[in-house]
Amino acid sequence: MCVPFSAQAADGERLRLLHVHAHPDDESSKGAATTAKYVAEGVRVVVATCTGGERGSVLNPKLDRPEVWENMAEIRKAEMAQAREILGVEHYALGFVDSGLPEGDPLPELPSGCFALMDPAQAAEPLVAVIRMLRPHVLTTYDEQGGYPHPDHIQCHRVSVQALRLAADASYRPDLGAAWAVPKVYYQMGFHRLRYAALDLALHEQGMDSPYTERLATWEDRHYEHRITTR
Repeated sequence: MCVPFSAQAADGERLRLLHVHAHPDDESSKGAATTAKYVAEGVRVVVATCTGGERGSVLNPKLDRPEVWENMAEIRKAEMAQAREILGVEHYALGFVDSGLPEGDPLPELPSGCFALMDPAQAAEPLVAVIRMLRPHVLTTYDEQGGYPHPDHIQCHRVSVQALRLAADASYRPDLGAAWAVPKVYYQMGFHRLRYAALDLALHEQGMDSPYTERLATWEDRHYEHRITTR
């Protein structure tokens, strides 16, 4: 028997879902369809973004212009505001500074004061406040590897784990609200071979070129698939 989905918890409250992301745009590139689904079904969905994405890349050649680079922080804010409206979510910016994605051999040092260099317990404070305010039934974040090895994504995992622990500790910062232990936590596992293989196959079946074929040929097995419990 198929049990219809209910946006109410067992106690009759409206279900609440908190996504913790590293940058503006992660809410759109990682799980946006799932977010929209739950919003449409009546779940209260909140996105907490750790950084402002100030050191992001410009992937669209049409936007690779000096004025875009000079106003990256404001552009990312505007993009996040649009995503919030389209997805139907609430949004909280935790206020940390993007660390950037270091490139080169050897890798350069991360910039002073950036999110990835912060003490995770200290950086967890604003997220604890959001957790205690929202009292989510489910929280999603990244796994220990960040989904991919961006320093802010890895730090997002560390900070989320600290915040989950501290939010449930009534002795920690009672000024941030009453303690709340999040019942369920899921890692965002979008970067895995099975997903890209399915996308690759679908594109080929439609007679289209796939940008994933070359990537799949050199894919390093990171043993993610066995950790996927929910789709």
